[in-house]
Amino acid sequence: LVYLLLFHFYLWRKNMRKINNLFTEEYQENNNFPLEEYPRQQFKRDSYFSLNGLWNYEISKNKNSRNYQGQILVPYPIQSINSRVNKTLKKNEYIICQKKFTLEKDFIKDYTILNILGIDQEFTIYLNNTLLGEYTFFGVPMQIDISKCVKEENEIIIIVKDNLNLAFPHGKQSNNPKGMFYTQVSGIYYPIFIESYHQKHIGSFKYVSNLSSVDLYISCNEDYHIEIYENEKLLYKIASNKEHLTINFDNPHIWSCEDPFLYKLIITSAHDKIESYFALRIIELKDNFVYLNKKKIFLNGLLDQGYYPEGIFTVSSYKSYEKDILTMKELGFNLLRKHIKVEIDYFYYLCDKYGMLVMQDFVNNGKYRFIHDTVLPTIGFQSLKDHKVNFYQQKCFIEHGKKLVKYLFNHPCVIAYTIFNEGWGQQEADKMYDFFKEYDSTRLYDATSGWFKQIRSDFNSKHIYFKKINLSKENSPVLLSEFGGYSYKVENHIFNLKNNYGYKFFKKQNEFQDAFIKLYLEQIIPNKDKLVGAIYTQVSDVEDETNGLFTYDRKVLKVDIEKIKSLIQNKVDNYFEL
Repeated sequence: LVYLLLFHFYLWRKNMRKINNLFTEEYQENNNFPLEEYPRQQFKRDSYFSLNGLWNYEISKNKNSRNYQGQILVPYPIQSINSRVNKTLKKNEYIICQKKFTLEKDFIKDYTILNILGIDQEFTIYLNNTLLGEYTFFGVPMQIDISKCVKEENEIIIIVKDNLNLAFPHGKQSNNPKGMFYTQVSGIYYPIFIESYHQKHIGSFKYVSNLSSVDLYISCNEDYHIEIYENEKLLYKIASNKEHLTINFDNPHIWSCEDPFLYKLIITSAHDKIESYFALRIIELKDNFVYLNKKKIFLNGLLDQGYYPEGIFTVSSYKSYEKDILTMKELGFNLLRKHIKVEIDYFYYLCDKYGMLVMQDFVNNGKYRFIHDTVLPTIGFQSLKDHKVNFYQQKCFIEHGKKLVKYLFNHPCVIAYTIFNEGWGQQEADKMYDFFKEYDSTRLYDATSGWFKQIRSDFNSKHIYFKKINLSKENSPVLLSEFGGYSYKVENHIFNLKNNYGYKFFKKQNEFQDAFIKLYLEQIIPNKDKLVGAIYTQVSDVEDETNGLFTYDRKVLKVDIEKIKSLIQNKVDNYFEL
């Protein structure tokens, strides 16, 4: 009887098992040097030393311990298969990571900078037994000056604590993942690299463009010159010592979804050189509709969570980004709403390159309240006031938002931001809208995606899942910022063998596809006069969620490309007069 009970317990545990050995085609089990490409295509210099690869690691409640237990593959969170650790970091535990590395003598110049693109949440860094500092990560890449202690032979130690402090941006991470909340990520989860440059160097570059000219803002403490190329043809070569240059184009080549043209830009000084690019495009709101380059555009989008089975937050290869973007574009969609997660710069570069618009969400902080944030608005209470203000939480949120907007400023694909989603962590939405609209006036802002709209926002934003879409009573055009969420569970491509999360369930592929097409034909197109855009949930399955067009491993596309392309091109696009 005991053995029988133990056997049944084993079967129960097996059926409860979350991870079902899902891997994308880009998964490389024996890759010891992942994501080696220069991750920052917008500001690329030849000084680049990647610290991605195998580090020694230890999990301990003693942050001063150095009894390494094995090796971890950076840049992957310890909870992931790719990290080769695949463990949960418990409360008040530290993950201690150590690596020795050698720099060429001529690599080290006046300033040497450590670039950290993603790490959760609080961390301490030692370089060559020197404490560099204690830091909190706000969800956006950061730089740390290591000039005073770097040398040819180096040892770096990074000590991370991740108690999932809700005051800091955390998004959909959960220490109890289920439904629409996912596995927590801890430690170094995005690339980490070093660059070094002279005291006289190019400090920063940003641009603001219209349809015939571009304003370049270049910070450089010595004379420099710029070269601008159209394809391989040199258009301009200008020497300057000014911080601001305006370039007018006689025959401007405009960036669009159909023709995502990027001008190549090279900035060179006596001691530094930067490769970058820019685009000519404008985004505007007129009569509550969106215009790209003076032409009305329907934002035909998808919710994009950006999770991957073997890396969680982090792709095995940038080809995974490319696959998601190009497949969704081939289906006929023109926008990805990057949902409560910030990607590696390379993702936005690929969207720039392939002409995929991005609506970027801020990453929420604060506590999620199921009754207030989900149940009440779902049954109709969608006009509730903002949460009571927590000033420290708001300070952290503003810090994150400022860093995010600055980080993505030069990317032409980024046309809009979502500040708050479904009330999560929402505080003084009008104040936040005014602040960020002034901080970057070149983008549009959905202040309150879904519900709890106050007064100020560029969009009348709605989430509709459990009822028929009927916008006839709306006083202003609607951005349907989430809808659909239809679920079809594909055998052998399932993360959770037991639980299943979605908003309407289908057991056969043809039933799923027919319902998807019917949704657009019978509910989106009839509301065309009141729609700014429609963002379907979602690009891919994620953990418990099986409501993606892709399975979680991206190996099965649940819809026929030609049928959906025909739907979008011949039905949706024509009806919205694009």
